[in-house]
Amino acid sequence: MSHGMTASLICPACGQAFLSMQHAMEGVAQCPHCAHSGPRSQFGTHGQTAGLMPVRRRVAQSQQAADFPVPGQAVPPPMAMQPAQPTVWPGVPQVAAAMPPPSVARATLQPSQALMPVGEPPPPGDFTIPQPSGGSGWRHAFIMLAFCVVCGAAVWVWWDHANAPGAVLARQTTAAVPQPSVVEIRAAPPLPKAADAAPKFPPPDMDAIAADAKALVTELFAADTPERRAACIHDAAKHAAEIEATLGPAAQAKIELRMLARIPGIPLTLPGGEPAPLFKLATSRCPNGALVRLVMGVDGKRRIHWPLLIETHHGMLGAFLKQGGDVAAWFHVAMRPSHGLDIPADMRAKYLTFDAQTSATSDPHFVACVERDTPLGRFLDRESEWGKVYVSRLLVRHLDIKSEASCMLVVDCEGAPER
Repeated sequence: MSHGMTASLICPACGQAFLSMQHAMEGVAQCPHCAHSGPRSQFGTHGQTAGLMPVRRRVAQSQQAADFPVPGQAVPPPMAMQPAQPTVWPGVPQVAAAMPPPSVARATLQPSQALMPVGEPPPPGDFTIPQPSGGSGWRHAFIMLAFCVVCGAAVWVWWDHANAPGAVLARQTTAAVPQPSVVEIRAAPPLPKAADAAPKFPPPDMDAIAADAKALVTELFAADTPERRAACIHDAAKHAAEIEATLGPAAQAKIELRMLARIPGIPLTLPGGEPAPLFKLATSRCPNGALVRLVMGVDGKRRIHWPLLIETHHGMLGAFLKQGGDVAAWFHVAMRPSHGLDIPADMRAKYLTFDAQTSATSDPHFVACVERDTPLGRFLDRESEWGKVYVSRLLVRHLDIKSEASCMLVVDCEGAPER
């Protein structure tokens, strides 16, 4: 065969036709359908010139049976067949197609591109070779670039619209409109103790107070007229009769001044928490020492607080508690919180206790008890702090319990809120 020719080969194994370049007969050919390979001479051929395609041929069933005899079955005699007339194509030189040798076995032929006339569409094949698409990478990059440009433009339009003067003014107007407040309900915190709150009073000038106390006490015991004695006492008009009965000419015995000294520490008023410095006043009638406190008057001058002085000087609280009974009375005392070790252990959970003093020393010693589960007990517990001394006026009565000291029950406290 000459070069430039193609041949339509027929596989002897599967009978399928396929195209192949003309090769020498000694070469090896392989069927693309069943992968059968063998010498070139074993494959049947249909010759075709360049640009021409052979016509389809039909293979009779009898010829197939003749080529593939079944063992044990008689082979029918070949039928007379008329030679097929070649198809004449206008304007195309006629080329005789070489018939395959009768010894080559072949199955029923399938249409292929090699056996179809020029111009007819090829039948669908088993394998489709994808056509290379040139420039797909550049197309994808261009699409992504266009998407980014569109997104950037959308963001820019939104930003320009959001920051426009009209939009900013609308937001400011909306912010200026008061929004309905959400009411948050919380449990009321416990009231702080007096020591936890910020100090309401400036620290006292102890040097000036001590100088005033010394001058006032000296003048009170040296005065020879009611006017001079009244000038040393705060609210003297209210206590004039008692002052004269104690220090005046009508007194049973003249009281002599023995000592005046400042008591360490600065007690506080209860309630209120105002600093109230105390002084010890020892006389011929009160060797343990009475309590002296100065009070600021409306004129801005300090004077002696008479009720505290006379009650502690005469020991009125101790005399009242010895009487017993359920009668209550008011007394000024200096007191501080205590553990209540003087009362029975089974009663300490019931009472809030204070050590009460009516002299400059711890003798006599009293225990002031107030019921814890009462408004007054909760008030005194909240207003007092451990380790501090307080000056207060209490309504007390005798408390008949077994204890190591005289006990009194606190019924009320001056200045406490009404219950």
